[in-house]
Formats: sequence, C-alpha cells, structure tokens
Amino acid sequence: MPEKPKRLHLRALAPYEDRLLSALSFFRTKRQKTTQAHHCLSMYLRQSEGRILGEVEFYARMTELDKYQLLELIYSDPDKAQKLIDEATGVSVADTFDQDSHEIEE
Repeated sequence: MPEKPKRLHLRALAPYEDRLLSALSFFRTKRQKTTQAHHCLSMYLRQSEGRILGEVEFYARMTELDKYQLLELIYSDPDKAQKLIDEATGVSVADTFDQDSHEIEE
C-alpha cells in the first residue's frame, strides 16, 4: 500500500505571482487562495507529467528499475533513490542543482 502523502508547506509567492493567484482565485467563484494554489500546482504537475516522467525514466534505466518503481522510491525513500542514482551515474545528481556545491571555474 502506498504511503500517505506528507503535508507540503510552501514559501510565500513573490508579489506578482501572489497577485496573479489572487486574481485567478477571484474569477474562479472566489475560491480561497490556498484551494486555488492547490489546483494550480496540480494542473502544472499534470501538464508536466511527460517531462517529469521522462527524467525519472532516464534515471530508472540507469538504476535498472522500472520508472514507476523509481518514482515510488523517490517518494517513499528519497535518500535511497539518491544513493542508487549516484552509484549508477557516478555523479551526485543533487549536487548538479545545488548552487552552493559548485565552484566557478574561470
């Protein structure tokens, strides 16, 4: 049985995006901003599913897992998923997106 999702807490939006969300909420039968934000995030994820799963599938092949197995592992045990990916690629994928871990070569 899949794990129950953990509660997600997000930082406040930038002023412009916050105003856009307010306007979108206003025109959607005056939904609460949190409800509208939830719907917006869900819509973005669904529209981006192909791109996201393409990336998951790329790493799944390297770790010899099915893309849905890796997707569940990322969800349930991200540290283990990171270790498998790092071992399979020889590179820490997380570090490639961490600005603080890179030195700029001149």
